[in-house]
Amino acid sequence: MIPWNILVVAFEGRGSEATAFRARLLEAWRGSASLNPSCVTRDDLTVEHLRSVEAVILLVAADDEPTAVFQLMPVLDEADVAVLIVLDEAPLADCPYRFGRAMLHGPPSDADILAAKLEALLHRQPEVQNLHEEVSIAHRFHGGLKGEIARIHDELQLAAMVQREFLPRDLPALCGVDFAAFWRPAHYVSGDIYDIVRLDDDHIGVFLADAVGHGVPAALMTMVICRSLTTKIISGSSYRLIEPSEVLGRLNDDMIRRQGRTTRFATAVYALVNCRSRRMRLAGAGHPPPLLFGEDGSCRELTTTGGLLGVFADEQYAQIEVDLAAGDRLLLYSDGFEQAFPNPGAGDYERRLPTARYRDVFAALGAQETPADMIQELGRQLDDQTGSLHQADDLTMLCMRAGALASAPSRQTQAEVTSTSPPAAA
Repeated sequence: MIPWNILVVAFEGRGSEATAFRARLLEAWRGSASLNPSCVTRDDLTVEHLRSVEAVILLVAADDEPTAVFQLMPVLDEADVAVLIVLDEAPLADCPYRFGRAMLHGPPSDADILAAKLEALLHRQPEVQNLHEEVSIAHRFHGGLKGEIARIHDELQLAAMVQREFLPRDLPALCGVDFAAFWRPAHYVSGDIYDIVRLDDDHIGVFLADAVGHGVPAALMTMVICRSLTTKIISGSSYRLIEPSEVLGRLNDDMIRRQGRTTRFATAVYALVNCRSRRMRLAGAGHPPPLLFGEDGSCRELTTTGGLLGVFADEQYAQIEVDLAAGDRLLLYSDGFEQAFPNPGAGDYERRLPTARYRDVFAALGAQETPADMIQELGRQLDDQTGSLHQADDLTMLCMRAGALASAPSRQTQAEVTSTSPPAAA
């Protein structure tokens, strides 16, 4: 028969007790496999002793220092052997040796019971070792998975940086018309993209698009939209500013031309603002209608007709014309704001549902003096919401104010008026 190799360990000065215990154990042993016990003192125990045994029996007396046993347990754990602690008195409820890896036994007066416990421990040990191996494998897989997650995190961080580079670094201000922008992705990257560009001495083009979906697929779609956006055609020494309806039509045709088997679509709005004459032409493609706030506190939606980008070929996009008065403020925004302001006390599910509270927030923004003030107030309102760290959708808003007509153009840096930082905890 294959023998069970066990090691009897006694503290210094009790070598004779270990030898006597070994003899009694052999006499009582009637297991299915032979027993091959050896003895060693605690001070002489080495790792080499543990490499060829299946179990260790610790002989512990009442006057032995528990710390010495506790110091030995990590070594036994590392060796992955079964442990049986034999006390010279019955273990009490508060016995310091009651821990999971070891089996306790009282005074070894009944060698038959002790032998039965040892056999049960030895038969259990192969399964315990298999479990330890599986746990070890799981730990290795966990380490690899953790490394893979870290790699994906780094790549998404880089993708977020690249996407931000497509946003305008400077926001133009021309003839008393100035702008501010708010851009906050729901995750690493955003399905929203915008551009505010000065086209000539009089005109500024304002564009906002929202690719349907979230995450990386939507963000890649915004890159396609940016590359396809054409607002000005230069021919020799002359140029032509493209009308908003034509801008969206060209963009729609280009998206359809680039599509493969999967249809990807987006909403968008484009405004061409003559800052000197204060006349604005605007077209939309399934996008939420912009809001125009008057100096007198009035508010009206600028509704346009036109289907989503990337769905129907040769789609026609109608445009409207609006005269801007001094003090008018314009809001262009993505559709994520419908979920950004849940009702007070809403649960996890209810917080994901659209509400009309954003309209009250937008009305409060219309009372702010400058676009920068509007963006600052919007960020504060969002950060005060429960769950603002885990917003449901990408959020983008462009604010424009038609101030007093000014002849000298100036420029304002995006850093002063654009929010791209993560929301504060609510």
